[in-house]
Amino acid sequence: MRLTSLCLAAVVILLLSRKASPDDPAAAWWLQPQRMLQTNLREIDATMDVDRYVRQVEQFGANVVLFNVGGIVANYPTALEFHYRNPHMKGDLVATVLGRLHKRGIRMIGRFDFSKINEAFAARHPEWLYVSETGRHVNYNGQVHTCVSGGYQQEYMLKILGEAVDRYPLDGVFFNMIGYTRRDYSGNHHGICQCDNCSRLFKEYSGKALPKTSGPKGPTYAKYLEFTRMMKDRQFGRVRDFLKKKRPNLAICTYTVTGVDVIRSESNSRLGRGAWHDTQKATWRLLTAGKRQLANAAVHFIAIPYRHAAVSPYLNVRRIWQHMANGAWLDFYCIGPLQRQEDRTGLNLVAGLYRFHAANERWLKTTRGAAEVALIRRGGDEHDGLAQILTENHVAFQPARIDPGELAAYTLAVVPDAAGLSGPQCKVLDAYVTGGGRLLLTGKLPDTLQCIGSVKLKETRPPQKGAYLRIRAEDKQKLSRPEFERLDLVFLQGDFHVYEAGAVVDRYLRLIPPDMFGPPEKCYYRKVSDHPALLHRRFGKGAAAAFTFGVGTHYGQQGHRGHAALVVGAIDGLLRLDRRLRVAASPLVEVTHRTDPAGRFEWIALLNHSGQIGKLLHAPIPIPGIRVSLRPAGKVASARLLRERRDLAIKMTEDRRIRLDLPPLNHYDVLLIKYE
Repeated sequence: MRLTSLCLAAVVILLLSRKASPDDPAAAWWLQPQRMLQTNLREIDATMDVDRYVRQVEQFGANVVLFNVGGIVANYPTALEFHYRNPHMKGDLVATVLGRLHKRGIRMIGRFDFSKINEAFAARHPEWLYVSETGRHVNYNGQVHTCVSGGYQQEYMLKILGEAVDRYPLDGVFFNMIGYTRRDYSGNHHGICQCDNCSRLFKEYSGKALPKTSGPKGPTYAKYLEFTRMMKDRQFGRVRDFLKKKRPNLAICTYTVTGVDVIRSESNSRLGRGAWHDTQKATWRLLTAGKRQLANAAVHFIAIPYRHAAVSPYLNVRRIWQHMANGAWLDFYCIGPLQRQEDRTGLNLVAGLYRFHAANERWLKTTRGAAEVALIRRGGDEHDGLAQILTENHVAFQPARIDPGELAAYTLAVVPDAAGLSGPQCKVLDAYVTGGGRLLLTGKLPDTLQCIGSVKLKETRPPQKGAYLRIRAEDKQKLSRPEFERLDLVFLQGDFHVYEAGAVVDRYLRLIPPDMFGPPEKCYYRKVSDHPALLHRRFGKGAAAAFTFGVGTHYGQQGHRGHAALVVGAIDGLLRLDRRLRVAASPLVEVTHRTDPAGRFEWIALLNHSGQIGKLLHAPIPIPGIRVSLRPAGKVASARLLRERRDLAIKMTEDRRIRLDLPPLNHYDVLLIKYE
């Protein structure tokens, strides 16, 4: 169904939902999750039907539009000599669209791109331009690359911004293609800018001549990267001061952190990053952003050379859902207005998610994470494997840093690849466990960590073919996982750290040293060693456990359920984490748990990951049999599925939990628990 024929009911939902007024004087409006739609306009789109444009934005469910204002092309009648006016424009496109959007309570963020300038202007100001390592300017389709160090980006861009912000009540500004760009749109690499401004400024900064990427990347190159970060941060500090002085409530958005209010990023067509990539991106960025928000654009098209052909609609719904369910903006980006999209295959699915958020924003906008488990971000593959284990087993978790204030919010902390922990970090973790926290570590243990007990590293065995870990009867009893009824060992193909442990340390699992694996007649092991693969100790009011190998990396290698069962068994059985939230569902159901800071409600977001085969994403298959068990934070008033619009029967269990049996999950939903 085309957007022009969207049902009237959807529009009614939008009108009934609360709209934020663009004139709202409240500071930092951008900190609450917004629904942004970027229709990246081409010059020819100045001839579009403006009424239809605004109507489709509203029907889509967006409450913020990212709209091309200036830079490469001015979509308003600029009075500046070196600001290229759109030749297809009649009248004032920015003023017309902005006025009509504001009447409907929709904000506009103005898009600017100062990375390039029209070739006619470039010829008159070569000192503004980027110079390649071969001494040339880069002219791409009549647009010439400028340099951050040059006068255009240092001075003239402020004239353009000042003109636009003084003329129009924009709600924010966005900057595209920031920083010292080395490539053109075709992917051609032109190297480090060698312009006179860069040469002079880098010399002042470092006392050295500019390096070249064709040469060795030594200390001078590292100094250059430091220089570019400094210049970029200084530039956006200046821009922020300039704009905020004019209008404090103007939101500044771009692909950096310094000087911005909304951090922009993108998810493109690369699928190799894993199904939970956007969840991890959202949670980590929001953790480290401070008082900033995240707008991660789900890119409509498959690649820059093919901007008019769309990726799978289910991929973009997944990307947007994962950011929405973790408290970030909804953000969708396509080339041209909706009325001129020639691949509309996914627009209605994305619009449906936007309208879902619009209809339920009173529950979705002001929440915080409710997970009890913190996953410390370190260890690369080890971290990612542990994240996948936790996600597939519905152990709700949030990323965290080793900081007393952050860890205090969690009952259990998981630390991948613990070997590199510093002395101060070990002290923080020891204090955390002493106070009652539970700690799970993997890999080699740091020498200064006290909570795991008196352990001494005897040797580190490198990866050897044919090694295993024995899961003994006493291990199965303690770890208590149903998988172990039919499983007595798991494979080992990474480093294994052999520890000698004191009497206060419990020892589980045993190393089966490498043995013959061929021919089949000789394929049996002859010895089970006494070397444990899992250590455990009670310490203070808490407890610590440690796998002496990279269990997360092992799961990432083969996805063997045995390694996942070991981790979940250590959490539930060994460390005795009595999780508030337990979800019985297929591993293909992603669960996010968030709560209202005032305690009025909490919700569990559910996303169906079925439908993917290789790089293809199709419609998910309904997943039945989902059961939610929750130890409530108060007296429960109701339980409701927001997308299904269905109230659920609440069953109380003997251990003072509520049990909810859900209907089949078709694609996504949010289970809302309201308290009296």
